[in-house]
Amino acid sequence: MAAKHFYRLGFLLLVLFYLIPTAALERRFSDFKRCADEECSSKFASVTDFSGPDCRFLSFKKSETVYVYYKLSGRRADLWAGSVSMLEIGSNFGYFPKDLLAVNHLYTDKELEVPTEVW
Repeated sequence: MAAKHFYRLGFLLLVLFYLIPTAALERRFSDFKRCADEECSSKFASVTDFSGPDCRFLSFKKSETVYVYYKLSGRRADLWAGSVSMLEIGSNFGYFPKDLLAVNHLYTDKELEVPTEVW
């Protein structure tokens, strides 16, 4: 009898451990991003210091060059994503409020709307 409950509990735990990480992977800030081209990269200057509220956000200092890769649109048009240094993309990539940047150079005013990927 105890073995039956043990196996049932084990099965439920396995199901929970499978479903929780899968649901977390499907969360996105937005369904779309706006880009000047398919590469989705542009260069901006930060107008103020910003310290992100959690590890998904990028922190930077005033006047730093910020490389923007995603301009979110749809659900969260207020956030962009990028990095502070091209050499360290993996170590300091994150989201930030778009109002904290000034345009360094406007290459084009036409933008594409591209679906965001689910990782």
